[in-house]
Amino acid sequence: MKSNTVVLALDIGNTNTGAGLFQKKKLIGESHFRSIADRTIDEIWFLLRGALDQHGVSVREIEGVVISSVVPALTEIYVQLAKTYLHHTAVVIRGGPDLGISINYDNPAHLGADRICSAVAVFERYGGPAIVADFGTATTYDVISKTGEFLGGVIAPGVGTSAFELFRRTAQLPVVPFQFPANVLGKDTTSSLQSGILFGAVESADGMIRRIKRVAGRHAIVVATGGFAGLMAEMSHEIRYTHHSLVLEGARILYDRLRRNREAPPLPATKKR
Repeated sequence: MKSNTVVLALDIGNTNTGAGLFQKKKLIGESHFRSIADRTIDEIWFLLRGALDQHGVSVREIEGVVISSVVPALTEIYVQLAKTYLHHTAVVIRGGPDLGISINYDNPAHLGADRICSAVAVFERYGGPAIVADFGTATTYDVISKTGEFLGGVIAPGVGTSAFELFRRTAQLPVVPFQFPANVLGKDTTSSLQSGILFGAVESADGMIRRIKRVAGRHAIVVATGGFAGLMAEMSHEIRYTHHSLVLEGARILYDRLRRNREAPPLPATKKR
């Protein structure tokens, strides 16, 4: 592999952090670890260096670093890590006019970087109109128009978040595996919980997507991402595609876009008349 040919994209979520290695537009390696805010830079570098080694990428091959983060405390740690160990100033994705996407949000700076990245990646890969259903710590639904405009979205409790709160608040209900039971009617506590949690989540998702389609258009493509995406897609009647690396891919696209903007020559000055 040639020197300076790989972009490191980081998706820092509330539960997990994803590290994607892109050579040109191709994802050549991906690793995940827990998002723990009180880890030191050295501890995080140990994990990240392990990911690089696992995929056969050396530090000198890293061309640049791009960060999508919804955890501000970790954002700063990774920015420092990129500078200390990789000798790059990380590009941090934030809502703004330089992203090449129109964001129809009252304050674009308040829109999560992961949602921006997903919207960009979905439009690049599938076109629009499209709906991104992200089944993570929270479940979010975001809409991208036919012309690539971010139109708005919905935020709900995540599948696992809701389930673990139920387990926490009930004395006699056990923690159960996240898998669909054979029948909707449970014959024991475990299958009853699995039915309620998972069939309930799928029906909620399909119902929300159908409601959103009234605004986005009934032919909107539905793409699922996030940790529970595969499970939800098993039984959903609305989800068409599953793409687990959507945020990482969007971060890579925005890195290229922002880099081109920085490298573009200034417009020639006009003479005053």
